[in-house]
This record gives sequence, C-alpha cells and structure tokens, in this order.
Amino acid sequence: MKYKINAFLNYDATDGSLKLDDTGKSDTKLSITANALLYVLIQNPGIMSRDDVMKKVWDDNGLVSSNSNLNQYICLLRKAFRSYGIENIIVTIPKARLEINPELKIEVVDDNMLHPIFQQQAVSKSSHENEQSVPEYTDISLVADDSGDKYWGYASVVIFMLAFAVFWVSIFSERPLQMMTLTPVEHSQCELLSTEAMINAAVKDSYGKSFDAVKGKLALDCGKEERFLFYYGDKLQTNGLGRTFLAHCAENEDNPFSYCDNYFYYSWK
Repeated sequence: MKYKINAFLNYDATDGSLKLDDTGKSDTKLSITANALLYVLIQNPGIMSRDDVMKKVWDDNGLVSSNSNLNQYICLLRKAFRSYGIENIIVTIPKARLEINPELKIEVVDDNMLHPIFQQQAVSKSSHENEQSVPEYTDISLVADDSGDKYWGYASVVIFMLAFAVFWVSIFSERPLQMMTLTPVEHSQCELLSTEAMINAAVKDSYGKSFDAVKGKLALDCGKEERFLFYYGDKLQTNGLGRTFLAHCAENEDNPFSYCDNYFYYSWK
C-alpha cells in the first residue's frame, strides 16, 4: 500500500519508507515494528483500544506485546513525522485508546501491494480456505492405506529419543552464563555504550570516529530517548576490513536493549 499524507509526504507501507519529492534527500526508513504500527492505525481509521493495537501488531504475529513497548514506538513515529513538520501523528485518548490524527489528509495512491507483516496471515488464510473447498471424494484413495501412519509412528519414536538425548547432553554440558559489561563512552550527541573498555584516549577517539562513520553511513540520528551499542573489530582502527555491529535502541526501564534496530557489517572499511 502507498499513501500520500497531507498532499506532500509519500508513505510506502511495503518497505516502511517516508519520502518527499526531493530526489531522496529527506528519505526516512521506519523499523519493521514502527511501520506495522503506523499501517494498522491507517488501515483502521477512528479510535482503537490499545489492546486491539497490540494484538494486531504484536500478538497476531507471534511477538510479545506490552504497553511500554507500544509507548516506545509511538514516540519513534512521532519523532519521524515531526521532522517533516507533522506533529502528533498518533493521538492518545483517555481510557487507553489511540487513533491516527484525524486532521491529517491521507490518500491511497496504490492499493495493490500488501504490507509484508500481513502476507503470512493472508497466505495461511488462503491455504485454509483452499483445504475446505476440496471435494471429499479426492481423499478416497488414501482411506485404505494405513502404512503412512505406521511410518509416522516410527518417526515419532526416533524424534522423541533424539530429543531426550539432547536434553540430557544440554544438562551435563551446561555452563554458567557470564554477564557482559558495557562501558559508557562520552559522545557530543549520543548516549553511546561499548562492549570494550576504553583503555586510553587514543582508543576512545578512534572508537568515537568509527561510530560516527557507521552512524553517518546508516543515516541515523541521536534521539533523547535512544541509546547506541557499538562494536568493531581491531582491524578497523588501521583502516582495514573489520566486523562491525551497531544497535540503535529505544530506552526502556525494564530492559535497555529490548527494542533495537541492529546493523552488522561483515567487512567494513
């Protein structure tokens, strides 16, 4: 689905992009969950309960929903649209309800593309309907042959024995978990954390420059309610090829790294 919001902002629900007609200078790419939340609210104009929103975006797709999770993504969407001069894209209403801002003008540009998060639901529904529409006589040839059930019984016994063996191996080989220590790193704009200790000023300076290079490549901004976790291999310090990991996370009081967009480069230069 493609929409035009307030006659100037293009929203493509298929890839979660927000675009102006400025040859890509102001493009924004929403995360999968933020995109799903926006799409659900647009597809259901009017007031929705928070429970219904969480069910459609999280529960129906096998994800764990929570009010704090929903609040974080509402904040991220408001921030994204604020950069285009659109305030309060999602309106919160008393008694735990939400709605897409009714003052916005939202036009459907292309209704032929299905949002990815709902494709699996559509496929499953179509398959189920096809199964129900098959005539009963097509299964007659299978009634007299029960050898398949016998083989399935043997396979079930083998699978059970393998699972039992794996269970006991995991118990005897279990090792205690080790907590990772994160090091806060001073940065002029971002709340930045490292998996390594900053042993001297040179390492710290190199770390900050490398983080800014990766962040710039990904076109990410530092927000007030966001934090970054950054890691890179040793070779990156000498301008060689190194593995690089960056997590862009929304702050949460329960778990500071529950809701993150993660980026990984196998060879970064």
